[in-house]
This record gives sequence, C-alpha cells and structure tokens, in this order.
Amino acid sequence: MAHTTVSRALNHHPRISEETKQRVQETAKRLGYIANSGARSMRGGSTKLVGLIVPDTQNEFYNAAARAMAEQCEKHGYQLMLCTSEDDPVREERHVLALREHRAAGVLISPTAAPTAETAQLLKAMHAVQFLRMHKRLGRLCVHADDRAALFNCTQHLISLGHQHIGFIGASVELSTGSERFDGFRTALAVSGVEFLPQLAAFGPVRPEFGQAAFEQIYAQELMPTAIVVSSSRLMLGVLQAVQLRGLDIPSRLSLVAYGDADWFSVSRPQITAVGLPIDHMGQTATRLLFSRIAPQFSSERLKQHHIFSTELIERESTSKPLSDPQRLPGIGP
Repeated sequence: MAHTTVSRALNHHPRISEETKQRVQETAKRLGYIANSGARSMRGGSTKLVGLIVPDTQNEFYNAAARAMAEQCEKHGYQLMLCTSEDDPVREERHVLALREHRAAGVLISPTAAPTAETAQLLKAMHAVQFLRMHKRLGRLCVHADDRAALFNCTQHLISLGHQHIGFIGASVELSTGSERFDGFRTALAVSGVEFLPQLAAFGPVRPEFGQAAFEQIYAQELMPTAIVVSSSRLMLGVLQAVQLRGLDIPSRLSLVAYGDADWFSVSRPQITAVGLPIDHMGQTATRLLFSRIAPQFSSERLKQHHIFSTELIERESTSKPLSDPQRLPGIGP
C-alpha cells in the first residue's frame, strides 16, 4: 500500500474508503504507531487540535455546546482542548497564546468584554469563530442566538399577564450578550408603554452569588417587582436561593422567567418558564464553520460568516398574573 494512502487513512481523509481506514488504523495500533504531532505541524503548519475558550465551565450552556463541538471535531480526526477565561482578558490572552504556540488548527471562543490587543492580533493569524458572544476586534465569523428577540418575547409574556413592575437581573452590558438581552428587555417595556424602573435592575458577573445579591438589592427597594427577568440560568440559581430564604411563593407572589433552559428547570418546583436555545445545533454549526476554513475538503458547503439562531419561550409554572397590589407585602421586607 502506498505511503500516501496510509497517511490519508490515518488522517481520516474523505477520499479513503472506510474499509481501508479501518485496516490501516488496526495495523497501526497493532504496531504501536503514534503520530508525531511536532513533525506534522512543521510540515502542514498546524496540529489536529482545536481550542475552545469559554468563560465558565459550570454553565450548562457551555457544557452542552462543548459536547457537540467535541463530537464534530472527533468526526474529522481532531481533538478539542477546553480553556476557561473566567472573564479575565489577560487569562484569555494566555490561552490564545498557548494555542498558537501549540499550532492549534483553530479556535472557538466566547470572548471577554474587552479582549486585549494582543489577543486580537494572535487570532488574526488563526482560524477563529466567535460563539454566543461577539467582539468586533475578533473577526467576522460568529454563531450566536437572537438575544434581543429572546428577552423581548419573555418580557412581553410577563406584560401580557398584566405585570407592570418588572425587574431585571443580568450580565454586564459591556458583554455583547448582556447588552443585547437588556436591550430586548427595555424595548419590550417601551413598546408596551411600561415604565422602566432603574432601581429594579441589577448587573454583574454571571454567578449564582451575584444572582442572590442582586435579588436582595432589588427587594430592598420601596416598590417591589411583581416579576423578574433573569438573563442567565446561573443567575437564576442564586435568585431561587434568595427566594427560598424569604419564603416567597412562586408565582403567586413573584413571577420568574429565565434566559437559557437548564435541565433542572423542568423538575424544579415550580417548573421554571425559560428561553430555550438549540444548543447542540449551535455548537455543531460553530464547529462546522471553523472546519470550513481549516479543512474545506471536509465540507462541500460554503457556510455564511454570521449565524443567528432563533430561540423559543417555554412557558411553565413560574409565571402567572400578578397580585393587584405591587407594594411591599407584610412579613417579607428586608
């Protein structure tokens, strides 16, 4: 068998039959053959490595997306390396530099609010696709959800139930996702003639502890909300902890709706009304878009540079009509 055929079989080339691939790979395994990634990168300019940089591995969305991305990489004979930025631009830069030094074939990234100039320069020399979040410094290839429409729809849902005093707990508006979700919330209020009450809005890191603190901040106000839009499932976890500590009944005392349909929302008591996203499809599309640049031979389609996915409002038990009096209720003050 020609050495070019062996090489292609080991590298999962689409023009090599599955029978030949299996025969070559079984022989290589029996002989203890291990590919020299250093030599391969010197010859071809990159390794069979794809980097994924996300802010938080405890976020259910990123976990699910990472699984879909890893499966797509595996299909093409590549491996996915997971890195976490913790929303720190310096840490993000270090991850990008390390992936560049290891000659990664490409990078999937959910960027921080303010990527460094060095990060932007490094990614210009690599194939990179932005995922969920976007930053103008980091190129034009991106896959994300229609966050404005998602928050518009869930806020309109609360307004249609009769809520007029609606709170908002979200990520920093310095993030593209934070800005778009808050914009969707504000637009829904404006379109319906509902007043935006700044004292009922809080912004911060997407962590449960901030969700809990933000809820307490809002409930310390003179006028209590009858509903709150929570722009992340991670923030919702903290909100529910605060709700339980106060002994509030959901939804008779307070309606809640969240962005991102975490697995546990459907088994919570009450079940949580939420914005659902096609997470697997989004992760697969981002990876396919990256591979359309890395290795065009894997795909006959030319994917567009910018993909926006629609979302779905899943109505459950955590939203209902408000009580007639939105003022502070006895026994549940700060």
